[in-house]
Amino acid sequence: MRSRLAVVALSGLLALLLTACDVSTNASVDVQLAEFSVTAPRTLPAGSGRIEIDNVGEFTHTLVVTDANGEVAAATGLIPSGETTYLDIDLEPGTYSFTCRIVAQDGEGNLIDHYEAGMNAAVEVAG
Repeated sequence: MRSRLAVVALSGLLALLLTACDVSTNASVDVQLAEFSVTAPRTLPAGSGRIEIDNVGEFTHTLVVTDANGEVAAATGLIPSGETTYLDIDLEPGTYSFTCRIVAQDGEGNLIDHYEAGMNAAVEVAG
């Protein structure tokens, strides 16, 4: 009976430890988009996680995550002003860009490139 209780207790402890480890690799990150900025952490742990993206700006934005080679690692659809969306990611160690890639035309016919206007942030993913 005692050994059975010890096995049950040990199993519970192992499950708790595995869950704790899982939480540390599945990081939740907050990113804010506004005119014309991307506010993101400078560093993130490698692995899978979830980004909560808040569009606190006046206009619609997107979030595109690209690696150092310009390959898209993850991207959202359009995020309306005042809305929040989530993006599940799985990133290897390296440098990534978090950007908004919308190009819009104002009322006078001028093109406004959100990326060129400052909607980009460099994020280092550490292994």
